[in-house]
Amino acid sequence: MTANIAILLTCLLAGAAGTAYGNSVPEGVASPKTLYIDSEYGDDSAGGTSPECAWASFANISEGVLSPGDTLRIRRGSSFSETLLIEDSGRSDARIVVTDYGDKSSPAPSFTNTVFEPEKGRYGNCIRVEGSYVTVENMYCHHTVANLPESTEGGFYVMWELGAIHIAGGTDSCIVRNNEIYDCGVGIKSNGEHVLIEGNYVHDCNRVLKKWNWGPIGIWLGADWQELRYNTIINYSAVDPHIGWGPDGYCSGADGGAIEIDDARFPKSHIEIHHNYTRDCQGFMEVTWTDVKKNPDYRNFHVHHNVSDDYQAFVALWCGAGCIFENNTIIRRKTNPVEWGVFNITKNNSKNIIRDNIIVTGKDIRIFLTGHRKKAVPNTVIDGNVYWCPDGWPIYGYDGPGTNFILADPGFVNFDNAAGPDDFTPGKDSLIKDLDKGAIN
Repeated sequence: MTANIAILLTCLLAGAAGTAYGNSVPEGVASPKTLYIDSEYGDDSAGGTSPECAWASFANISEGVLSPGDTLRIRRGSSFSETLLIEDSGRSDARIVVTDYGDKSSPAPSFTNTVFEPEKGRYGNCIRVEGSYVTVENMYCHHTVANLPESTEGGFYVMWELGAIHIAGGTDSCIVRNNEIYDCGVGIKSNGEHVLIEGNYVHDCNRVLKKWNWGPIGIWLGADWQELRYNTIINYSAVDPHIGWGPDGYCSGADGGAIEIDDARFPKSHIEIHHNYTRDCQGFMEVTWTDVKKNPDYRNFHVHHNVSDDYQAFVALWCGAGCIFENNTIIRRKTNPVEWGVFNITKNNSKNIIRDNIIVTGKDIRIFLTGHRKKAVPNTVIDGNVYWCPDGWPIYGYDGPGTNFILADPGFVNFDNAAGPDDFTPGKDSLIKDLDKGAIN
């Protein structure tokens, strides 16, 4: 009993000390604080400043509670069905960090949220960041909102607020890393600039996002200056005969994908996507040409050293110029109701560069499809790619194979039963093993 009273007094004192800070850190208090949340054993009336005095929910995390350099730790094994909203900002030299603590053998802190009430500012987010210089890591999000009605009011403006982990517009220099996201209509949505998204595992969503013309999206970008690296995105695709959009039913029967870039209100450049692995998604990357505006100025994306084993297309580049696609390993052997080849590029005279990739296609899959539109003349620079079609000859499409190309079996170590990016490494007997081609050399 005495020990319990001592712990209670400690928590009460910690809570009082925390209250004394109010909504700002007083001048002269330089030490960052660490706050703790434990959904199972915590108490919102405690101080929140130690594992023994952890809070139980996010009720105490309001604007002004977190300061530059602070850490918010959530106990492994905790679970929540509400949004963790981070409104405060860190600094470049003192980030706010949202991370885990506790027994590493216990499950990561778990979030779900199926509440979609945009009129109340609720978009089914698990973690929503509205401050700058914030890091979110080591969390688990699952089964968030999807299957929105076809008549969803607000259109694009509402859809852009989705995301199990959402980085809001106007933020700067946030990091989303080492999180797992399972069966969420939108995995990670970033509308902030200078955002780093790395090491996340986003997987297994086959639900439509908005009936009947949106599929699930793994990582969704809506701003400049972003970097995606070392993420794994698996099985983001919705196949349903009701799905249909585009001229003449251009997309009919399937939608979704690993990575999408849109929001034509703002020009976009300096987006780097590299060293990611995707499998069984409805395309690796799609860049839209119209939403609330048409024909945005999108340019200078750098997409390199990725491994893609997906459906539909490696890249659907409806609008984008001066982009570089190099040293990717692209496997386009899987088909479903929507087939766009490998590089589906439609912007005239966009002069994108496609070089030093390994491109393996299945039977009857075109490589340079140019959007089924013979009138499209993108003037793509194509050089140094390796092509192979195990079922016959590659179909290069309208643009041809380009210059300095190689037609050869890459000799992957485990092509037929590949389950990860390393399986697409050229083996010791490969004719291209020592060439600087593809994602893994």
